[in-house]
Amino acid sequence: MAGADILGIGTSALLSYQQALQTTSNNISNANTDGYSRQRVDFSTQPGDLAGSYYLGSGVQVDGVQRIFSQFVNAQVTDATATNSRYQTYSQYAEQVDNLLADQTAGLQPALQSFFNSVQGVANDPSSISARQDLISQGNTLVGRFNTLYQQIDNISGRLNGQIGNDVSNINSLASQIAKLNTQIVSANNSNVVGQPNDLLDKRDALVNKLAQYVSVKTVSQSDGSINVMVGTGQALVVGADVTKLGTANLSGDPNQLDLVFKTQAGDVPVSNIVTGGSLGGLLEARDQVVVQAKNALGRLAIGIGQEFNAQQAKGIDLTGSQGGDFFNVPMPTTVQNSYPSENNASSSGVATYSISDVGKLTTNDYRLSYDGTNWSLKVAGSGQTVTMTPVTGSPGSYTADGLTINVPTTASAGDSFSIEPTRYAARDITMAATDPREIAAAAPVVGTATQTNTGTGTISDMQTLDPTNANLRDQVTITMTSATTFDVVDNTTGATLATGQAFNSSGTTVSFNGWQTTIGGNAASGDTFVIAPTGSGDNGNALQLAALQQKTFLQGGTASLGDTYSQLVADVGTKTQAAQTDAKTHQSLLNQATSMQQSISGVNLDEEAANLLKYQQAYQASAKVISTANSLFQTLINAVS
Repeated sequence: MAGADILGIGTSALLSYQQALQTTSNNISNANTDGYSRQRVDFSTQPGDLAGSYYLGSGVQVDGVQRIFSQFVNAQVTDATATNSRYQTYSQYAEQVDNLLADQTAGLQPALQSFFNSVQGVANDPSSISARQDLISQGNTLVGRFNTLYQQIDNISGRLNGQIGNDVSNINSLASQIAKLNTQIVSANNSNVVGQPNDLLDKRDALVNKLAQYVSVKTVSQSDGSINVMVGTGQALVVGADVTKLGTANLSGDPNQLDLVFKTQAGDVPVSNIVTGGSLGGLLEARDQVVVQAKNALGRLAIGIGQEFNAQQAKGIDLTGSQGGDFFNVPMPTTVQNSYPSENNASSSGVATYSISDVGKLTTNDYRLSYDGTNWSLKVAGSGQTVTMTPVTGSPGSYTADGLTINVPTTASAGDSFSIEPTRYAARDITMAATDPREIAAAAPVVGTATQTNTGTGTISDMQTLDPTNANLRDQVTITMTSATTFDVVDNTTGATLATGQAFNSSGTTVSFNGWQTTIGGNAASGDTFVIAPTGSGDNGNALQLAALQQKTFLQGGTASLGDTYSQLVADVGTKTQAAQTDAKTHQSLLNQATSMQQSISGVNLDEEAANLLKYQQAYQASAKVISTANSLFQTLINAVS
């Protein structure tokens, strides 16, 4: 029955090439479908038929339709996608903050310069009401600039929080879809132990790659065909058909800062510090490294200028003859009770309070104050770095650390903790205190002069106010040289002798009484006098000290001025932005390379598919010819025996 054998062979070939044509057509139709991996029909010969002492071929069969892909290359694309998305997102938000701070007209530097120009204007003409009014106006402009810069950065923070929420929603949606595909793939594998559901596998891989746009992803294949999806540093997001949802919460207690949590049956588990990669990782990094740091740095500047200017104001005398009052209203550090689900403070616990005791030691860090039942500890938020707390002598429960004075509550329970944000909202909350031009304390309380009748060439200089609250600060005081090497000091207002026989050094001798300090020196002769007397309304001694604050290095441990500190902030954000932009370009290139490699393996080549289509068409037509030949043989055989 050779005809029957030929018919079977032809039929097997016809059916096989029909499937090959169908697969090729499917490849062509999905040439531009994202995530599609080209498919290939695997042929093998059917077992031969024994014909006496030899075997005759019995045709062809399709062993399966194989998805052409490389798991290794796919993993490269997924990793590159997560890294690229991270840097693109980080760069986007860092650039917004950089453009804001570095703006030559809308940044803080122009407002600072204009403010101190006005201070110098008062120093040049301390009696001028118009100069004083201009200083009030420039003060309002400066605090307005602080307020505006904070608000603009906070707007960026709001957009960032909104995108965090969107990313979390997208991650949860993709995780659910992956879990659903896991179920479908396992079911398909159970019903067909030979072939694989290629289209479902492609869809799942595409979802995993899309998930990598939001967060770094690792997958672990299971024996049943499902995959477990890990995010961040290894947290399980999808396990088979089960999904652990991501969520957001204000765990730090700061309503303006979202934290990430895993929603578990045991409660919310904080994961912000372990979620990395993707746009979500980039958002968290941009928030913590740029946005929050910019807010804190601006706040430190606001507190710095506010406290120092107020302190110097207090050392001067205004046009009414009164001691200078506050020029700025300087906000205090923000504190919140922790709200971690497993660590809520006991209801009977007290509240910690804080103040800024040394603006020069103030940092841009946030802190977490914790109580273990015996001791209090202070750590930098985010890093966990321990900060030394020095007890304040004579004040139980008070400590100093990084320019702060911390008063711990008298009642506390183990596990109590507080988040401290010393400078976070200072740029938002600083306001003007002075409204009357006469309140500007341009005059120094006292001035020291050498009497014109002196016979020597002694000098008096560097008059400073040490204690503006001293009741005798504005008393008239006379320093009399009793010899070329000694002097006496008498308070003329009270008649009290303040000192006698004090040693004099021509290179410079410090004299300090009644809350002031000055230096006398030179070649003074016996009988020479120096008089410390109250100033008049035209004095500019304190205004000069106020103007000198612009260049005074009192921030960052006494190493940086206001301008230096702001320039460092701009440079820091600019450096981070430039580095992020460079990284974004680099990783975009790496992603393109990985994607190109993936496409060279899994992508559909239309020229190749067209050639396959022609090849399989010809094979299909030849197979049909074989069947036709078999039919002719049958007809010949039938005719021969009829």
